Amino acid sequence: MRKAGTIAIALALSACSDSTPQPSPQEARPSAADLAKADADMGVVPSKVEPTKPLTPAKTASVCKAAIAELFGHSPRIMKTAPFGGVTRVLYRRPDDGKLWTNDCKLQGHQIMWRSVDVIPGRWRDHPDDEVLTFKVTGHSVLIQTTYSDGSATTNEQPLL
Repeated sequence: MRKAGTIAIALALSACSDSTPQPSPQEARPSAADLAKADADMGVVPSKVEPTKPLTPAKTASVCKAAIAELFGHSPRIMKTAPFGGVTRVLYRRPDDGKLWTNDCKLQGHQIMWRSVDVIPGRWRDHPDDEVLTFKVTGHSVLIQTTYSDGSATTNEQPLL
C-alpha cells in the first residue's frame, strides 16, 4: 500500500511540472516586420510625417500651448510650459473654477501628439479614431488643424507666445 501511495504522489507531481519549452531570449523578441504586421492587423496606421527642421524649445512650447488651448477652448495666455522627460508639459488653471489641468505634448514632424495627465499620464492620442492635430508656424502665429476620424477638419489660428 505504501508503494502505491508513493507512485500516486510521483504521478501527481509529474503532471504538475511545466514541460512546455520556453523560448530563448532571442526567440522572445519580435522583429520589426512582426511588429509592423501586428500593428496592421490591429488597424494601427503608421504616421505619415514629413521630416522637418526641429523647432527651438521655445517655439515647441508655444505650439504645444496653442494646441492645448485649441483642444480645450482656453486662451494660450493662461498656459505655462515646462520640459518634462522629453516632452513639453502644459499646465493651466481653468478660469471658471481654478482647477489645475495638465497635459503632455510632443511634436512629430508637423503632427502634435498629446495626452492628459492626472495622477498618472493618460494615453497618447494616436489611435486611428482619435483626432489628428497638425500645425504650421506662420510669422507670429500658429495654424492648428484638427482632423477628425470622419475626415472633417477645422483650422484655427493661435498666437505664438
